[in-house]
Amino acid sequence: MNARKSVIQFTTTLLAGLVFLGGCKRQQEETAPAKPAVPAESIVSAEKTCFDQVTAKLNRGGNLYVFLDTEQTMSGLSNRVEAFSNLVSAIPSIPGDGRETLGRVAEFLNGFIKDSGLGEISGFGMSSIAREEGFYYGKMVVYHQEGHNAGIIWSLFGKTPHQLDGLDLLPESTALAIFSDFDLPLAWTNIEEQTAKLDIPEASKALGQFPAQFQKQTGLQLDDVLRSLGGEYGLILTLDEHKKITLPVPGNPLEIPNPGLAIVVKVNSDVIFDRVDQALKGNPLAIKMDEPNLKMRTVALPIPLPIDLRPSIARSGDYLLLATSDTLVREILAVKSGEKKGYKAGDEFKKLSQGIPAAGNNFSLVTGAFGNTLVQLQQQAPEPMRKYFKNTGTNTHSYSVGYNGPEGWEAFANGNHNLQAVFAPVAIAATAAAAVAIPNFVKARQTAQNNGVAPVRLCDRFAPRRLGSASTKRSGVSNEIEPVNLVGY
Repeated sequence: MNARKSVIQFTTTLLAGLVFLGGCKRQQEETAPAKPAVPAESIVSAEKTCFDQVTAKLNRGGNLYVFLDTEQTMSGLSNRVEAFSNLVSAIPSIPGDGRETLGRVAEFLNGFIKDSGLGEISGFGMSSIAREEGFYYGKMVVYHQEGHNAGIIWSLFGKTPHQLDGLDLLPESTALAIFSDFDLPLAWTNIEEQTAKLDIPEASKALGQFPAQFQKQTGLQLDDVLRSLGGEYGLILTLDEHKKITLPVPGNPLEIPNPGLAIVVKVNSDVIFDRVDQALKGNPLAIKMDEPNLKMRTVALPIPLPIDLRPSIARSGDYLLLATSDTLVREILAVKSGEKKGYKAGDEFKKLSQGIPAAGNNFSLVTGAFGNTLVQLQQQAPEPMRKYFKNTGTNTHSYSVGYNGPEGWEAFANGNHNLQAVFAPVAIAATAAAAVAIPNFVKARQTAQNNGVAPVRLCDRFAPRRLGSASTKRSGVSNEIEPVNLVGY
């Protein structure tokens, strides 16, 4: 009996000890630090890529990191176009003249791919990393090997980086701003060359008639206008918090800061300004202002509007400005001369511009003023509109700069919406500018016509008769509205 009792006690003690030891082991496993991951097998690529060159420009460890080698794809585009052309031409149902046209188109595309510089692209990369919680730094790279920059895409939007002088024009009330280099004479020359290579008589005839049509509609020689351009263009949208206006939305009027819009063109002569000045002569509403370093023509509309709307064209220094008011023109020039503090001097820009190059070929900016206005609209808007603002997001601010470097295009951006900061400003600016400016200009033009004032149509040749694009539909502008010019009421 004693022996049996001893066996039971021994067995119980042994089981208790095993349970205890197992529990200790589990506790040690739970509290022990995780083992380092087994490194992936190190494989050296059998094909040469630009991985090291592209990724050296990106930031690791963030919420986005992308590399794509495109050298084989881009360099083989011509062969793919030719193969597709041969395949289509072999289809028996295509008549002979169709095959001939396809052959010319394929030959044209092959030449365009080579001349454009698309084949020089070797890689693409993107990264995004949080500088602080809710504030992101994004980078995008379109890479080519150094010296492999033949082609129009490497020069059309600026050949070399330069100081971003457009930043010196931004008033404190700036909500959106986009400035970019663009070589319009080069673009036009390339269009002529490519059309000639296409060898389609109808296209060549239409293009050949364009200069005469341009002169007929504007009174200007196309070559003179192209030579007068300085290669830089910008858009500035302001929202003045110190002056509110009420938008007459049926059933629920909306109060927003007073908006202003200016288009800025760098020029080297008075060709465009002088033509507008000539067209406005005899207009009883036109106001002529000639001052040192400023020539301005303003149309004083006899219309009671909540918005400050006095369409103006001005020439000062290297810039031609088209603005919704002479007040905005003077504010921009006062910032440029240092008489007034601009957006660039504020704390918000200092934060947005940290780590962003001071030189480049373009920049885009969405400020807190824009986001604050969206918040105000969201709070005041009817329920359907609130849902729209909720889906699109509010309180956005970002700043991005792009430059054409020795190894391709690079874009840098800071913003509170991840890598959207690189791409969002252009789309936002186009939609917002249309939503703010077009209805007011249309209303002003219609009222002026009702008062017997004939509009000056310097650029009607280039204005579409209906606004049917997706951007105008989203902005709430009817596609039955005929767009108008900034001058000539």
